[in-house]
Order: sequence, then structure tokens, then C-alpha cells
Amino acid sequence: MDDFIETGSGGGIGFGLADDITHAVIDEEKMTSLRRYHTITESKNGAGAVPIRTDCGWIHIAHGVRTTAAGLRYVIYAVATSLEDPSRVIAEPAGYLIAPFGAERVGDVSNVVFTNGAIVNEGKVYIYYASCDTRLHVATTDLDRLVDYVFNTPEDPLRSVDCVKQRCTFIAGNLQYLHCQNCAKEHQL
Repeated sequence: MDDFIETGSGGGIGFGLADDITHAVIDEEKMTSLRRYHTITESKNGAGAVPIRTDCGWIHIAHGVRTTAAGLRYVIYAVATSLEDPSRVIAEPAGYLIAPFGAERVGDVSNVVFTNGAIVNEGKVYIYYASCDTRLHVATTDLDRLVDYVFNTPEDPLRSVDCVKQRCTFIAGNLQYLHCQNCAKEHQL
């Protein structure tokens, strides 16, 4: 982070191993979720919940901060790392998983959501998050849906023109899918 935002080495979220937890020293740190200009992690980002082990990889739920005209905006996002090498990112969907909405935008520190906990129980995922340093919430989904989101949402192409192309391709694909679904219904009559 830089400042309040400049503490530490900056650059993003790192991964490291310690030989002894009682005297934890990280000799080598690998960056797993970088800060990137003009994205949700532009100003800073931070680890959140303990990673969730899935058959596809470790899902990490974190917070990202971007400077906007209205001030800092904190959102929650997800990435996945390899089961064999948790320092290697294997999926990094563009955008946020949870953003402040409605009453979640109002409180001691406006426009903020962040998480420090997630629980998986019988296939359901409970993501505990706070808004505006004022309230605590829980978002629920199922593990299959979270895995689908993390592994099937494309990465941010990091350029506005490429983001527009990406969205247009999505829309065209969704419209084609809806058209095919409607045709299938018509032929079943």
C-alpha cells in the first residue's frame, strides 16, 4: 500500500511461507494479486477470507480500492491460485464480486465493502463482509456458482477499447443463447 495507502512494499497481495509460525519470517514473497492502474485494485488491495480449497484451485476473496471522483471505493473481488503452487494465479476474473450498494454505501466510511471471512458448509458459501465500517452482512452463494464465476469470467483486458469489445462479445453470445432457447421452446410446442 502507498501512504495510508503507502505502507509496506506496495504492489499488491503477496504469498510467502514460513518455516516456523512462532518466529514467522518470510524470506521470499511472490505477488499473487497485483495492483493495476485503472482497475478495482488501482489504489490498494488486501487479503480477506482464508482461501477456499476447490477441485479447480484455491479461491481467494479480497478487497480492492480505486480512487474515484467521490473518493476511495472499496469492493470485494476473487482470484484463484493453483492447488499445487498457491503462489501461481490461474484465474483472475475482471471486476468485482461484491460492491457497495444502496444503504451499504452510507456510514462512517462511505462507499466501502471488505471481507475477512468466508465459510463453506455443505456446498453453500457464506461470505461475511462489512460496509462503510458500520454494518456487517453475509452474502450467500453455492460453491459451484462461485467456481463458475471465478473460472469462467474473463480477465480484465486492461484497456477501455478492449473492455468494450469483450462486453459486446458477451452480449452477442447471450443474445444468441436466448434466441436458441426461444427457438427450442417454439419447436417443443
